[in-house]
Amino acid sequence: MSALEFIRKNSLLVLIVVAGVGLGLLMMDYGDRGNMFVKDYYIQVNGTGYSYPETANLGETGQSYVQTLHNNTSSKLRTMFDKNDNEELDDTEMAALQAWTTEHPEYDAFLQFLGGIYQSWSYGFADDSAVNVAVNRAVIQEQARELGISPSKEQVDTYLQAMPVFKKADGSFDQELYQRMTGFRNGAANNQQEKAFRSVIADMMVWEAVGNLMTEGLQLQNKSTSDLVDVMNQQMRGKTAWLAKDRLPAPAAATDEELKAYWEQHKDNYKSTERRIVSVYTLTPAEGASLDGLMATADILMQDLSQANGKGFDQKLAAAAENPENEAFTYLNAEGKSHTTFALCTLADAPEAMRTQVEHNGNTTTLAEIAFNEVDTAPAVAEFEAAKAAGTDDELPTIRQVRGYFPTADGKLAFIRVEAIEQPSVLEFEAAKAAAAADLQAERVTNALADASNKLYEEMTKACEEGGIDAAFAKATEHGAIVEDFGPVGLGISHKGLPMGLEVQALISVPSGKLAPMVTLNGGTRISGVTGRTVETSAQYTAMKSFMYIPAQNTRLRGNVLLDWLHDSYTRYNVQLSEHIKLNNQQ
Repeated sequence: MSALEFIRKNSLLVLIVVAGVGLGLLMMDYGDRGNMFVKDYYIQVNGTGYSYPETANLGETGQSYVQTLHNNTSSKLRTMFDKNDNEELDDTEMAALQAWTTEHPEYDAFLQFLGGIYQSWSYGFADDSAVNVAVNRAVIQEQARELGISPSKEQVDTYLQAMPVFKKADGSFDQELYQRMTGFRNGAANNQQEKAFRSVIADMMVWEAVGNLMTEGLQLQNKSTSDLVDVMNQQMRGKTAWLAKDRLPAPAAATDEELKAYWEQHKDNYKSTERRIVSVYTLTPAEGASLDGLMATADILMQDLSQANGKGFDQKLAAAAENPENEAFTYLNAEGKSHTTFALCTLADAPEAMRTQVEHNGNTTTLAEIAFNEVDTAPAVAEFEAAKAAGTDDELPTIRQVRGYFPTADGKLAFIRVEAIEQPSVLEFEAAKAAAAADLQAERVTNALADASNKLYEEMTKACEEGGIDAAFAKATEHGAIVEDFGPVGLGISHKGLPMGLEVQALISVPSGKLAPMVTLNGGTRISGVTGRTVETSAQYTAMKSFMYIPAQNTRLRGNVLLDWLHDSYTRYNVQLSEHIKLNNQQ
């Protein structure tokens, strides 16, 4: 139906809507999905706008669940073969794991699948990988609607039961793990969390279905793949030389004139430290209340706060505390306020109360570290202070300034809101002088190291051409470098004790008997060479090559094809990003 036909057949509706918009009677919400009168959006795909909370739900939640599935699968395998429970697989345990995965290729295939999804979904035009995940999931959902392949509840259930991560040793479904991942607490399901999780699984199913549709039968030529696998699994031996910069003569100290000139040239490197004003909201379980129950309340509170774009925190806390359906809690501090606002400070001089340790993503950190490291934008200090004086400071924040909730060691929950950020400013010369002197001296030391390293590399290359690789490293010894042998080493295996800066990946393309490009590190320069290489020919390796390595290369090929399809869809679905999203300059 054309626009003209729509207006003719729905003239009364159109007049009402137009009049409502003109009079301000119809509220156009931030990113109101599915509304043809959307005023704003954070991302937009095929004409559908997604607000920031919806984008976060697609992106951050999707990224987190894929990573969690991968980690749980890896942990499951590691636990199965870590017989001495030291959380590390020795050579014997690793061999047993490799033999087992040869007989059960579905586990390795599942890990490859999840790894491919995480990489593919995280790639895109935005600097924030979570935004890319949101865009890509929205594209996948549009494709599902076009093809009519959106999975049903029963299909999702069947898919979950077939996933290796949810299979117990006896083959039954791991209901406990499923409940843990979907926020099941105190005998009740978290409907929002379960819905979000199952949505990620549905998108994985569509991704797999589209991949099968586009890449069915696609694979590398078998001989080429076999040769490539041998290259990736070769064992290399070699020599390496370390030229330490502290063994070189120290450059002369800079004069005041040289320092002033250096500071003038690099002013932007010497700035004051960023400072922030941070508020902390603390929820304390009432006597007899459980922390798990309070977490369920905090889940709802965070969702409400997201819908309100971070505004009205005080009122939402008060309403949640008065709601008899919620776990009982208090939120007022000693002064009878809903939160404690800490004065402008740097991360280094944050008050002790902001150094409270909390649990965050399975790790222990502090409220201060979260406030300074995980919030990108907030109003300027002057803007916040003016709003506070006018009593409108609660209208200023957005959801991007809020982080939470975080369990504390004393059994409470903490939310953080970064109220304002004072951006760093350029320091005057006298204040920056000491730092500039250190940087200039370091630069001179680095230049001296570069000169000495280039000279040594030239001499070693010439010696290698004339007398072989042993002659090259004899020359390194003459120049005071520390020379040692290494190997055998190969890709994909942990090699503890390798000399600093020696990367196995960099040696793959180095012919035997030749030098690799030199690598300059903070402490010196490393020059390495390959003396020889071998390829394993055992029956176990041959079996692993057939069951694991070659299929992995084909999986990577199909993943690249699917990734190209995904990003071609950006144009087809007219993907639009909010002006607030930082773009990746590499795109």
